[in-house]
Amino acid sequence: MSLKLSSPVTEVSRIGPAKAQYLQKLKILHVRDFLYTFPRRYDDFSNITPIGELVSGKKMTVKAKVKKVVTNNGWRGRRRMLRIFVDLEDDTGVLNVTWYNLRFLQKQLWQGREMFVAGTIEENLGWQKKLPIKTVDSEAEDDKSSSISRYRMRSPVIEFSSNQDPTHTGRIIPVYPETYGVTSRFLRYQVKNLLPLLGSIPEYLPAQIIKRNKLMGVHEAIKQAHFPTNADELELAQTRLRFDELFFLQLAALVRRQKRKKEKAMAMKLSDKELNKLIGSFPFSLTRAQKRSIKEITLDLNKSSPMNRLLQGDVGSGKSAVALVATQFALLNNYKVFYLAPTEILARQQAKSFAKHISSSKVSLMIGSSTKKEREDIFKKLSSKQPHCVVGTHAIINENISVRDLALTIVDEQHRFGVKQRKALQDRNDASTMPHLLSMTATPIPRTLNLTFYGDLDISVLDEMPPGRQPIKTKIIMTSQREQAITHVLEELHAGRQAYVISPLVEKSEKLQVKSAEETVVEMRQYFPGIAIELVHGRMKSNEKQSIMNNFHAGSIQLLVSTAVVEVGVDVPNATCMIIEGAERFGLAQLHQFRGRIGRGDYQSFCYLFPSTDESASNERLSVLSQTIDGFKIAEADLSLRGPGEVYGKAQSGFGDLQVASLLDYGTIKLARSEAEKILDSDPELKEYLILRKKVEQKNLIAHFE
Repeated sequence: MSLKLSSPVTEVSRIGPAKAQYLQKLKILHVRDFLYTFPRRYDDFSNITPIGELVSGKKMTVKAKVKKVVTNNGWRGRRRMLRIFVDLEDDTGVLNVTWYNLRFLQKQLWQGREMFVAGTIEENLGWQKKLPIKTVDSEAEDDKSSSISRYRMRSPVIEFSSNQDPTHTGRIIPVYPETYGVTSRFLRYQVKNLLPLLGSIPEYLPAQIIKRNKLMGVHEAIKQAHFPTNADELELAQTRLRFDELFFLQLAALVRRQKRKKEKAMAMKLSDKELNKLIGSFPFSLTRAQKRSIKEITLDLNKSSPMNRLLQGDVGSGKSAVALVATQFALLNNYKVFYLAPTEILARQQAKSFAKHISSSKVSLMIGSSTKKEREDIFKKLSSKQPHCVVGTHAIINENISVRDLALTIVDEQHRFGVKQRKALQDRNDASTMPHLLSMTATPIPRTLNLTFYGDLDISVLDEMPPGRQPIKTKIIMTSQREQAITHVLEELHAGRQAYVISPLVEKSEKLQVKSAEETVVEMRQYFPGIAIELVHGRMKSNEKQSIMNNFHAGSIQLLVSTAVVEVGVDVPNATCMIIEGAERFGLAQLHQFRGRIGRGDYQSFCYLFPSTDESASNERLSVLSQTIDGFKIAEADLSLRGPGEVYGKAQSGFGDLQVASLLDYGTIKLARSEAEKILDSDPELKEYLILRKKVEQKNLIAHFE
């Protein structure tokens, strides 16, 4: 039976049902998956070094002959262990090599047999004094083992030199992701065998793209990515594969954008006079960035194709004011609006703010704890002809309701909701039209992700803060400095200000040496006698949390000890101080979000980072946070430190497919987008590029073309 790229792995030699189960964990289901599972790194074993020129501590390759073999059966604890001691020699010296528990190897080693070994060179203890050899783990080797040499290897990669084209040594060696039952050695063996069996891998990129960008052909690129001839060929192969991965992401994003523009939405109109009246209704002046974003959003709302816009801005940059204008715009056109918030605290706060600016009769709150009567009242309003806005949490999605004239959906902190959840929200409309979608995020997004992760969205950026805001002073506090920081917080509280103390845990943990919120609140009451202190965390009942937050907002609580429940949306302008306990336990973006809870008024604010130990104070995330308040710089650093899958969620991003490309590679991303745009400009349906169309659909980046 001839193998094809689409053949299941069970048709491949040496792969049965059990091995296929292991391979499935690496997403290797078909033959093509072997070829498209690229190495995560490489070991350069291409240079053969004479034994006399070996260097301790380096990874090196030796080609030598077996001089002597000694085996030793011993014990490690209760575990029986076979040790194989081998002396290898060439014209320049002798190398001691040890393998453990490789019983099959005994029959393959005989005096005079030539082989490659590759691994880390170690210096034998006591080699100058010709003492019996001791391993690094201090287990005595057999005295009969061998003549002692200066250097040795333990458990090196082995390959017999009868192979004219070595697979595991003597070249730049691919190292693959592994799982139980699947080793790099096994994957190397399979890929090496499959490449010649499959013939030439069909090219899928148009010839003009390959020629214009001087790209390597796909067959050669895949071959060189797995078994590179040299470092230059490997770089050319990776350049091609990086382009491919980013090109298909761009192509899919542009197809989604194109598809959305064909859908119908409710076009809305407001006169300039009415719009200016909305903007002027705030008790403060909007920034230029807010006014620019409002203009971009209202121009989208004027159109009969649905808006798909992301409003991104740093914490405190005024996204809520922009969302409020968009909501009023829709309500004045007699339409309905959904506003989805990630937490009950934020939903309550936004509902209260919207009701104040619009009208309590036109704004409802729907959360998990809403009563049956409250829900029925909301359903009644949503089925009427009257304009209405519902602010809520996941409860909005969970309710199977049909909404009359739903024209706008707003998703706050959109990365906390999956693609399916956002789509479910839009599908609530009972008309044949799609509601306009405004997504918002307080996590500034690097320009590379604007072109990839959000490649199908239009983007508005709030890149300036409201006037009067002072930069928050952030400092990493060592153990010896804590008393001084706490004294300063006490001074702020006595001056009538408020403060937060954030803890990573609710209760004390035996495993984690970090202060819990329950321990912290006890400690704070000792530090600040006479100060009103309360604790809030996610395990509390909704009404308890809300009561505490209301009292903190009103000023009757001066210091709030909290877990991550206050990460987003809490707006208390009088709060000027924050202590973050166990600060190294939080992610960089999350720390930045916490810090955004202070500095929202006219007073100078201070953020104190308390690491669990002084050793933790050197944490790179803490260093970045203490040096800048620029959310975009922080986002770039977070992306660099953690990668996009961790920052933005692999399940939503599709970035789990990126093995070679980097989302920090702005040049290649921009090039890939430009080429994708050229293709779609000439052939929007990809009718002349069926292989591209099929590749995009195969990767599930879009469901289908319509």
